[in-house]
Amino acid sequence: MSGLPKTEGNNELRIGELPELHMVGLNDVVLHEDPDMERVARLVDRFSADGILKNPPIVGRSKGHRRIVLDGANRITALRKMGYSHVLVQELDLFDPGLSLGTWHHAIEGIQPKELLDHAGSVDGLALREEEDPSGSAPRLARFQFPDGSSISLEGAEELDQRVIQLHRLTRVYHRFANFDRVSYNDLTDLARHYRNFTALLTFRPFTVEDLQELTHWDRRVPSGVTRILLPKRALRFNLQLEMLRAGLSLEEKEDWLQQTILERVADKAIRFYREPTFFFDE
Repeated sequence: MSGLPKTEGNNELRIGELPELHMVGLNDVVLHEDPDMERVARLVDRFSADGILKNPPIVGRSKGHRRIVLDGANRITALRKMGYSHVLVQELDLFDPGLSLGTWHHAIEGIQPKELLDHAGSVDGLALREEEDPSGSAPRLARFQFPDGSSISLEGAEELDQRVIQLHRLTRVYHRFANFDRVSYNDLTDLARHYRNFTALLTFRPFTVEDLQELTHWDRRVPSGVTRILLPKRALRFNLQLEMLRAGLSLEEKEDWLQQTILERVADKAIRFYREPTFFFDE
């Protein structure tokens, strides 16, 4: 079915163009980033209350490696805590040319700039350098930008494992003692308007797909909310009843059920594709 010809100039969605969905064992996927345990706790409560997995986690496969969770560390962790052994995922080739690996920015609030910089300066091997033009290049490790326009570059180790250790120590202070939000934009005026107690924007040096493979090989993780995955396509609102994951069926039987369910939803015209950027107001 993936060989069906594509129709130019319309939004007709053929079966072969759908995101690739599969049932997999939870032990067969590995996290590359720490989960946010507050969000995990809320997910456990929500899953217990409504019994629905709305959006499949995203995993990337590559030869000789376990499937890496690209998006959905909190969902995966919540399901593991609840004793599930299988999960519905969207799967894609880790080296798909349509996959882009970037980073989120962290909008930090509720902590004084001096405290933030003092903490950063106490991280072993981390050097702070004031910048005049932060737009010139990516930081060696990370960069603080403050509402007054000042910018501080954080220069750390080149070795991947040491970089990750430094990132954990750097982010620890506001993970524990302040608030932060993942954002995709870096306009300081907008950030100050949206976050009343805005302190600073922290941006990160990007990781590569090969970095993720190396990290997961050694069971290392980056801090929560750093990596940002842009996909060629994404499956949302599948709304899987969790009782299917608990059913006393083999993984193969659950996979057969899943593929038949997808065919039925195609036949019922229940799948919609939106080409334009989409904002959800119920996350």
